[in-house]
Amino acid sequence: MSKPRRILVIGRRADILQRSVEALNNQGFSAVGTVGESPETEFHAGDFDLITMGGGVDAATRERLRARFKAQNKEVMLLDVYAPIAGQQIARALRRNSVEGELASAFSVAEDAGAFVASVTIEVPCALRLDIYSYRGSSLEPEIVRVADVTVSPGQHVFKIEKELARDGFMVVLTLNDEEHHLHRLEEKHLS
Repeated sequence: MSKPRRILVIGRRADILQRSVEALNNQGFSAVGTVGESPETEFHAGDFDLITMGGGVDAATRERLRARFKAQNKEVMLLDVYAPIAGQQIARALRRNSVEGELASAFSVAEDAGAFVASVTIEVPCALRLDIYSYRGSSLEPEIVRVADVTVSPGQHVFKIEKELARDGFMVVLTLNDEEHHLHRLEEKHLS
């Protein structure tokens, strides 16, 4: 019998974190979670195979945690996740023993003349889906707006996202072949 994979789940909302940790443990993993401000002092990266950081963790905190956890254990996998698709992201990373994309690289979203532009470099032919996840009011379930659903060839691809579509957006999710995910969190300052 093999030892269960060890996962640390870092998030900002206790209710989402609890559901995520329970789901992972029910799948046979050994998962713990924290909503603490300094998880790098609560936990040591050497105790985990994978450390995930949820969509609510801001960019500055992500950078700080990545640097500190890699200093503790250069072999640990660090994965940005987003709750609605986190299970798929985690399963893929553990199956491949890698958090690196193999179908695409250099995914970015930038504001440009009243719209947003999503750009990605595709490495191999694949199915591409680009979605905006948003939350209206106090809803905990995301609304999903599909921006693109196409088959793409290798090379650079650019998609225009009308600012109106992104107004209430929280996360832009690029999905390739229904298995590889790339994330870009929309910052509130861009949407006002």
